[in-house]
Amino acid sequence: MTWKKIAGAETVAPGTMKQLPTEDGDEVLVLNGNGAYFACQAMCPHMDTPLEEGMFDGQTLTCHQHLWQWNIATGDPQGLAEGPLQCFRIKTENGNVYLWHDD
Repeated sequence: MTWKKIAGAETVAPGTMKQLPTEDGDEVLVLNGNGAYFACQAMCPHMDTPLEEGMFDGQTLTCHQHLWQWNIATGDPQGLAEGPLQCFRIKTENGNVYLWHDD
């Protein structure tokens, strides 16, 4: 179990999100809620739409396809969403963003 660098913190500007590859070839969506970083699955669990194309207000992630929404801190569904979003442990340190891996 270890932290793995995924990107420099400047890669994801405040109030934005970016789909990034992990060291093992998977994709993760990294979100910057004005300095608070979050990470979740990159594709919508409903219709496999890239969540990077959705909307993010700093707390809620909305898929643009069918307006499913999630609390990005917990992955809990909101509004129309019928299921949770998989979220991952993430931290910033020395200008970098790290994702937790269970190796």
